[in-house]
Order: sequence, then C-alpha cells, then structure tokens
Amino acid sequence: MKVTAYIMAKNEESTIQACVRNLAWCDDVVVADTGSTDKTKEKALEAGARVVNIPFQGFGKTRNEIIRTIEADWIVCFDADEICTEALSKELSAAIASGKYAAIKAPRQNFLLGKKIKHSGWYPDYRHPVAFSKKHAIYDDKNVHEGLIVDGPLGYLNEPFLHYSFKDLKSYFVKSQKYAEIGANELAKKNKKITMGSALLHGSGRFLRHYFLKLGLLDGWAGLIISLTSSYGTFCKYARAYEIQNNMSTEPKKNN
Repeated sequence: MKVTAYIMAKNEESTIQACVRNLAWCDDVVVADTGSTDKTKEKALEAGARVVNIPFQGFGKTRNEIIRTIEADWIVCFDADEICTEALSKELSAAIASGKYAAIKAPRQNFLLGKKIKHSGWYPDYRHPVAFSKKHAIYDDKNVHEGLIVDGPLGYLNEPFLHYSFKDLKSYFVKSQKYAEIGANELAKKNKKITMGSALLHGSGRFLRHYFLKLGLLDGWAGLIISLTSSYGTFCKYARAYEIQNNMSTEPKKNN
C-alpha cells in the first residue's frame, strides 16, 4: 500500500523544508507549487520532495487537481506551515495500516503571540482530514474553507500536528482580510439577501462565540485578539458581500 504526502505551497521558502522532512516517513512527498516567486521549489527539492506545478483555481478545485496527479492508495495532506510530529506520524501510520478508515483527522495545535492556543475555537481544531484513501474521498469545489467529502468511516487521532501559520500579528491580520474577501465573493454569489444588519449580527455573534462559548477569555490577550479579529473579519465579509450584491463600489466619474 503506497502512501504519498502532498503539500500545496506558494512562497513558503521559510517553512517548506521542515514540513517536507517531517513527512519523510511517507513513500513519496509531493510539493504542489501554485506560482511561487521565491525559492520554495528549490528548497523543496533540496529537502527530498518531488515538485509539480499546479495553477491555483481556488482551494477545493486546486486540491482535486493535485490528487489527480498522485498515484497512491493513501494520500497524506499537510500545509507548508504545518509539522507532522514523530508521535503523530506513528499514530497515523498505524491508523492507515489498520484498514478501519476511509479518512483520518488529527487535532491541529495553533500558535499566536508565541504561545499555544488552548481554547478560542482554535483547539482542538479538526480541519479536513490529514490522510485519506484516494478511492474514497474528494474535495468540494469551494474557493476557501474547502471540505473533504468522504465515502466511509472517519477516524480521529489523539496526537496533534503543529500549525505555525502566523509568525506575527501583522501576518495574522493580513490573512484574515484575505479570507474575508474570498468569503465575501462566495457569499455574494448565493441566493441570499445580505444586509448591513446581518453583517453586524454575524460579526457580533462571532466575537461572543470565540470569547465566551469557546473560552477565548482563558487564552489571555491572544484569546481576545482572536475573538476581535474573527469578529471584524466576519463583519467585513458580510459588509463586502452587501456591497458586491448591490453594486455599490465607488469610482471617479469622467467629466463631460
């Protein structure tokens, strides 16, 4: 049974080698580059990965295009800023070999302000599966927050993988706004009327969810930042979708 890991990456020269080397237990490691202008591809090759070039078409469609290029029974998936620890690799290998599952999830350990986030809706954070049978899974076509559609039983592991997505608050804020814009475009396409009232309601609700229901208050300043940023990003997504739906962008007019 062949196990291949893939990493979708763009301009990740600072993290790609650590990610690749921690996946060396797989039979093959593929770095799917979506248009890097730095040394991501060179560093991936140095670390022992195989590099393929895949144009970015939104997260869901791009991931499906990547797995179509892979010949393997099982596919392991991590992002360039994620580390599969030795303990997780052992637990994951055993779960794959057991034959019990069509896909497997593991908790993601996130960091902010140099500390592990233990609450705030960030832990335990089970994103889409870290491994799946190629015959029994496919991604949906969402441009952002894509999901994996699995035909079969889903397994859950105990060991976390490490997620170093934000080296500082600046990168966190920038990424939050990037996802808000992508989400706004997706939301505006739906047959659902968006109002500024719904933007305020969803934004406020997001803060309450992260800070109180998900116990962000126990994460100190990091928990407050996560809750406020998530709230603001959600408000921006709905407000921007409202602007798009109503064609309200403002541009200079030519003089007659």
